[in-house]
Amino acid sequence: MPDDLGSAHGGVFRHILVGFDGSSEAQRALHVATALAADLGGEAHVLLVVRPGAHAETQEERDRAIAAERENLSRGLRGIENQTQGRFEISAEVIYSDDPAVALGHYAEEHGFDIMVVGGHGREQATHRGIGKSLEVLLRHHSCPVLVV
Repeated sequence: MPDDLGSAHGGVFRHILVGFDGSSEAQRALHVATALAADLGGEAHVLLVVRPGAHAETQEERDRAIAAERENLSRGLRGIENQTQGRFEISAEVIYSDDPAVALGHYAEEHGFDIMVVGGHGREQATHRGIGKSLEVLLRHHSCPVLVV
């Protein structure tokens, strides 16, 4: 058995996507993903999926909302970047979607990520046979491996 974590492509999990929503579970997922990226000499890409709100009806309003979310996310990631001291690359993006799980899975597949790292949400899991509906979508309907923290 290889010493490294093998991906579906026969390589190492170096291209890591983190599904992020600001929750404590997502914070843990981000820390695990950045530790993996640092250990494996890879990169972590953070994706925040925002559901369109009633306040963002026009494209201009959506663009402003995404820019604000992107700035908030960038501020939140600066502390992690400082802690890692440049041992790996971290980037972030904000997109709109009505279904964050589907958007995350499609994004991972479209951009060739080796693995997705997501946090488990206890409240949702308790009401849906021990696994959250969003997590079930990721696990059952997308080919990219998913690490649940």
